[in-house]
Amino acid sequence: MNKRRIASYISVCNIHSERLANSIRNLKKLIPLSVAQYKMLNEQEVSFLDQMSYRFGKLQDAMGRLLRLVLLSLGEDVTNLPFIDILNKAEKLGIIENAHEWITLRELRNLLTHEYSEKIEEIVEGINKLYEISKRLLEIYKEIIEYIDKRKILE
Repeated sequence: MNKRRIASYISVCNIHSERLANSIRNLKKLIPLSVAQYKMLNEQEVSFLDQMSYRFGKLQDAMGRLLRLVLLSLGEDVTNLPFIDILNKAEKLGIIENAHEWITLRELRNLLTHEYSEKIEEIVEGINKLYEISKRLLEIYKEIIEYIDKRKILE
């Protein structure tokens, strides 16, 4: 049962990661974004920015659920643990490199996606940061998948 749930979350993560990577590819020519460029964005470019923000959040949330399931499949009792403890266990087992980095990514995401600044300079700075942390999130996802494959968790 747990293997099916893990495979299901991997499928969800794959969709989010593919779409996040697509938005990154399509924004590459704009980043680092300047205030002048921001003011000239067309509808398609704005939609790629929206997609990047949305998919980052969705991927990180789904990856968090995937981590919990992977730990359960390894026999770790994480049922009622707070998420920081799950991250620490995942780091200890080598599933992720750095639990603190995950928290930092989460905090940046929350700051960037929930702050509605009227200062264009702050918006542009946030977009540039989100672009960089999105690339890092994709790397972390790849590391989790490599761990799952190496440990033959789905076999």
